[in-house]
Amino acid sequence: MYRVKLTPTAGRMFNSLHPTVKKQLKSILKELYEKPYHGKQLRNELIDFRSLKMKRYRAIYQIDNRNKEAILYAIGHRRDIYEIVTKLVTKH
Repeated sequence: MYRVKLTPTAGRMFNSLHPTVKKQLKSILKELYEKPYHGKQLRNELIDFRSLKMKRYRAIYQIDNRNKEAILYAIGHRRDIYEIVTKLVTKH
């Protein structure tokens, strides 16, 4: 079983979501505890990340097998979330 952790950025994004979207996200995140590889693997600069789909929203995360963690980096609307995550990743 994996732990699910949110980065500070993902936490702020989660808190800004509509309550209905938060509820949907919580139910989908429960799947990560048992099946961390459930999400779609991304490509190019984001090859080390996976994406969970929730209607028009995406949760972008990375798996840390050594610590048995799924780490959420960003949560947002599909139209701009990949660009946001790319900027976060290349900034470090």
